[in-house]
Amino acid sequence: MYSDHLPAAVVLGLGQNGLATVRSLGRQGIPVIGIDRNLRQYTARTRYCRRLLCTDFKSGEGLVDLLVDLGKRLPRRGVLFPSGDFSLELVSEKRERLAPYYHFSFPQKEIVRLTLNKRQFYTFAALKNFPIPQTFFPQSMDEWRGIADQVRYPCIVKPFQPNLGWRKLFPDQKLFTAQSREDLLRMQDRLIPLHKDLIVQERIPGRDDRLSFSLTYLDETSQPLGIFTGRKLRQYPPDFGTSSMAQSLWDPWIASKSIEILQAMKFTGYGSVEFRLDLRDNAYKIIEVTARTWFPHGISTACGQNLTYLAYCHLVGLPLPELDEPRSPVKWIHEERDLRSSIDYLRAGRMTVREWLSSYRGKKTFAISARDDPAPALHLLAQMLSVPWRRMLKG
Repeated sequence: MYSDHLPAAVVLGLGQNGLATVRSLGRQGIPVIGIDRNLRQYTARTRYCRRLLCTDFKSGEGLVDLLVDLGKRLPRRGVLFPSGDFSLELVSEKRERLAPYYHFSFPQKEIVRLTLNKRQFYTFAALKNFPIPQTFFPQSMDEWRGIADQVRYPCIVKPFQPNLGWRKLFPDQKLFTAQSREDLLRMQDRLIPLHKDLIVQERIPGRDDRLSFSLTYLDETSQPLGIFTGRKLRQYPPDFGTSSMAQSLWDPWIASKSIEILQAMKFTGYGSVEFRLDLRDNAYKIIEVTARTWFPHGISTACGQNLTYLAYCHLVGLPLPELDEPRSPVKWIHEERDLRSSIDYLRAGRMTVREWLSSYRGKKTFAISARDDPAPALHLLAQMLSVPWRRMLKG
């Protein structure tokens, strides 16, 4: 059924993140199998993988059962690449069932839990004296009121780890912003019934282009085999969304601090660290650590640093590929999300038309469009033409 020339890479989730992973491996001649509950989405139309449907992809055991059944049919142990937090948590917790059939590109269970649970991570970072925003973990009504008097406004409220109820109700919203003490207390009444484990955190002011990130692969002794750095330019939704435009930018401090943080965690495998520059004290604050491929990670591959292929080679014992040195900046653009983001920026007066047009200058790579893999972009175009864009433009 599957080629036994090389072990198969199994990508969990065929959204944009999964598409970038599939392409980065498929273009190297690796047999790739992509699993998702929606194979009709435009990002799943890539020619670089064999697709498998899992109707209960987000319900738990159904995905694990499918992976075990698939693993029994593979001629060699495959390599798992989760592209979302849910699939990462699931396969990490069920790794004993999956270990006979797969190599893993993520760290040990307790490290995965640390990255997924924001309360645990921020507590860890504070104990290690790593710079983080002012952060509180309310456990009672009295604590909420006390925090409302202490926190700097505006502040944000977000769950330690979004549950399915949160994801269903707020699919594109990770958090909420409170402008005042009254806002925060009203938010408490609204959100606690949905998710009891919440974080209250100061909102660091500034544009999205003050967000920097690293993409890293560390071996079993937490030594970096590859590291890439860049910065966001725009997000969707603006301020607290995922990247819609990012840019490669080598930053030795971001690279060094990322390695320091990951090594303190005893991290292994593929990960990323995100920072925001706080101009009030001219210091970078840690936003999050992720133990899977990150949303705009296709930019590193476009810059000659194919970290997913590096991870694959390391895990299956192939010679490691040489990574290119940092070169002139490359911009990564998610075509559909950046159009939505730009509309929001323009409408809010946070960007002029001239600034918008000039932002597309320079060398570019796209999240969806690819000459050697045109189907995702064609399906995206068909979808966009069917969307009432006039209504969106009018608000």
